Amino acid sequence: MTPLGLDVAVWWWVALLATGVYLCVMVPHMPTPGYRVRTALAPVAMVLFGLASYAAKQMEPATVLAMYTSAVLVFPLGAVGHRRKLAQRLMAAEEAGESEDGTWPMAMVAQTFLACVVMITAYFLVKP
Repeated sequence: MTPLGLDVAVWWWVALLATGVYLCVMVPHMPTPGYRVRTALAPVAMVLFGLASYAAKQMEPATVLAMYTSAVLVFPLGAVGHRRKLAQRLMAAEEAGESEDGTWPMAMVAQTFLACVVMITAYFLVKP
């Protein structure tokens, strides 16, 4: 049985749609080309993690795709409403030569955490 009873092919389409949402929400608001490239490559790291989980844990493909979809949607859901402030903070940190570790607004951290909790809860509720 697959999550939500969806076929693996459908999960591929859902994962592609989620990746498109991530790219459309996150990449355009990054302040520099370097940040845009790094942000656009983040789903690649998530794919590699999913492939490693699939190989190491012998997980079902649909389960791995559901996990990927959840992970890739957490960041756009957390960033909505905070993208402009994030871009300003990233630019300020870059101009000052400081680390970008503390650039996320606290409201964005809370919203991302909430999205993560919702996605994890949804994942375990729909997991076969």
